[in-house]
Amino acid sequence: MNETVVRKVPRRADAQHNYEVILVATRAAVAEHGGDIVLEDIARNAGVGIGTLYRHFPTRLELLEAAYLDEALELRKRADDLTTALAPLDALIAWLRLQMVFGAHGRSMGAAIMNAKHTEGTEIQIACVNMREAGAVLLRRAQDAGEVRSDVEIVDLLRLMHGIVIANEQAPDQSRVTPMFDVVIAGIRT
Repeated sequence: MNETVVRKVPRRADAQHNYEVILVATRAAVAEHGGDIVLEDIARNAGVGIGTLYRHFPTRLELLEAAYLDEALELRKRADDLTTALAPLDALIAWLRLQMVFGAHGRSMGAAIMNAKHTEGTEIQIACVNMREAGAVLLRRAQDAGEVRSDVEIVDLLRLMHGIVIANEQAPDQSRVTPMFDVVIAGIRT
């Protein structure tokens, strides 16, 4: 597996705290509003001044990239945690559900984020590769347990999750997400 991406610049404890609360507030704002976030609202919700936000993230794009990277790293960690926490198929299903949420957030952040995801060597691209590899471990566990067909590949599952996100992003309600997800799960079972 590739080396996990780690933020390079050591920060004082208060600066690290501010960085983290800004990311938490950003992720919440993106979940609610997509890429149409208001930086002043994020600063207020994080309990910091707008100057503090700009010191950490000089542009909106840098803030969105950091939030996306934070989610990708979190999904990698969640995959690792699920490897020992749940039965193989349950772990895979839980992680795929998280993938759909992650995919929806990423799409709402805009083209610049998606470009970084596909640009070789960016922090986001490396984190996404690591996340995908961690998901592949969950898939292999479920396959080794005889619960998932051996011909299923992680890239196909991730594309299916992405397809569910795209198919439902303009829907007035999200009532079809779970039935669509259930069809995918039924299709991968042995």
